[in-house]
Amino acid sequence: MALSADETMTLDAVRVALEERDITVTATAATGADPADLLLGEPATWLVVTDIDEWAHLERVCALFRGVRLPGVALTTAPRGGLWGALLEAGAVEVLAADADSDTIEGALRDAADGRRGHTPVEVEGLVAQWHLMREGRERMRRLVASLTAREREVLELLYAGDTVAEIAEHFGVAQTTERTQVKSILRKFEVGSQLAAVAAYDRFLRPPRS
Repeated sequence: MALSADETMTLDAVRVALEERDITVTATAATGADPADLLLGEPATWLVVTDIDEWAHLERVCALFRGVRLPGVALTTAPRGGLWGALLEAGAVEVLAADADSDTIEGALRDAADGRRGHTPVEVEGLVAQWHLMREGRERMRRLVASLTAREREVLELLYAGDTVAEIAEHFGVAQTTERTQVKSILRKFEVGSQLAAVAAYDRFLRPPRS
């Protein structure tokens, strides 16, 4: 089998654990690697261990699943839901929670190698549907962020970093009233009523939801 993970330390630790269970690892690579790197030794299946903590990271992992074209199992800290659906749609045959025990992981890998899927069609349909809803929300946020001016985007990033309106006004060398006007413009474009809600919306634009 092949093995992919976000971090080198994780790769090494999981490889040792698998080989202790007499599972031969033929190739290893980071989740951002060329899919061809995982096909060395002609593996029958593969395991990817990933956090999926950023949208760009999710896109890389999904691209890897689409590129490897082997029955693969994902082990992730992402909560069950839309992110699991994204991996399944990209080609994973099973997604497991990161706290799955060794027997469960080994069973999933052997099932994948034998052509058995780990989720029922109904489960897959539900998880993929959740992913599509999540993706639509992400696209909406992308459009809203794109509607901001360059200065509004800078202001939003400073609000996201925890700066106050007074601190942002000082940073740009403008009056607080001017800065409040820019913040109000951001709230109007985001269709929210508070800075906190705007920051929360921006967080959803930057990172996949964890609940």
